[in-house]
Amino acid sequence: MLRILTITDSLSQRAGGLSNATFFLALQAALLMPNDFHYILAQKDIEEIDVGKPLPDNFLIKKVDGSRNVFFPWSSNLQEALIAINPDVIHLRGLWRQSSFACLAWKQVNPRKSLIVQPAGMLEPKARLRNRFFKDAYYQIFERKLIDIADVIHVTSAQERHSLIRLGVGSDRIVQLAEGVTLPADRSDALTLTDQPRRLLMMSRLDPIKGIELLLEAMSIIRPRGWICEIAGGGAISYVHQLKQLVASFDLSDFVRFLGPLSGDEKNKAFERASAFVLPSLSESFGISIAEAMAWQLPVLTTTGTPWRAISELDLGWYVPPDLNGLSQALFELFFAPPARLADMGKRSRHFVSQRYQWSEIGRQMVSLYRALDCAQHS
Repeated sequence: MLRILTITDSLSQRAGGLSNATFFLALQAALLMPNDFHYILAQKDIEEIDVGKPLPDNFLIKKVDGSRNVFFPWSSNLQEALIAINPDVIHLRGLWRQSSFACLAWKQVNPRKSLIVQPAGMLEPKARLRNRFFKDAYYQIFERKLIDIADVIHVTSAQERHSLIRLGVGSDRIVQLAEGVTLPADRSDALTLTDQPRRLLMMSRLDPIKGIELLLEAMSIIRPRGWICEIAGGGAISYVHQLKQLVASFDLSDFVRFLGPLSGDEKNKAFERASAFVLPSLSESFGISIAEAMAWQLPVLTTTGTPWRAISELDLGWYVPPDLNGLSQALFELFFAPPARLADMGKRSRHFVSQRYQWSEIGRQMVSLYRALDCAQHS
């Protein structure tokens, strides 16, 4: 009987796609491995995605008290909680947090047990530019030790795989396994792409790396009639205030709305009323919200900073450089595209993700990795 622990910093909606993907992957693994125990360990936070959700008997979520400061959230109980669970396998999701310390200490004491580290895009070159000197030093002093001692490095795209190889991580330890989506009901008979105003949805953690300033500047150039851009997600209060000031300075109040963090029915309704989706990120290791939008039958506009080349190759939307010219041109084409073309892109997008990114299939692949590591432990 295996004891598999997924550890992450937070299960808050404000943590973005990582918290959602962490929860649903662990849940799917628990459903596929009913005779084994599965745990998630995280610090307590606000607006947590697991609240009110039914869980199987073999799936437990442990949250520890701590200081949720912006710079480095800390809990004096995290290491103790990890030891009490006594896992056979740890799956760490995300870096630059206390959980990295806890996992390194655990692995050093338990060298024959398995550690999976998922950087979750946090080692991508553009992601490391923010607080660059701190991150470079922190990586060389600490996170590199964690990467070196891990049995498996979990990446979600070929782009992230190449980035880690350039950092010196051996390709033999890298496993590529995408994130997944829950497929909503088919909307083919209920699409309302001709409703006015039509909505361009962005749903993401609000952070400078998401390219939101670029989107607002492009919107100020196009100023489309019959469209509004709805931006859903949470972020630092000071940064959200800056974005709202930018909307005012561009005189975009008639074109842009901030919805705040959304979950559950509110999140579903935002997707339901959207006609298209945009994620202008400068860098993404995967971009779970893109897969979610495609599952909701939406054409997607995103950048080459994400690993979604298939959008261009299969004509599922727009895949452009993360600069003003590329984004402005793509927005112009999207806003003036016939509704029937957008609907066709959306239908084919849903088919694409249904064949590759449903949680049932992603969970099956992760379970195979867990079992392979268990066999290696006992060989």
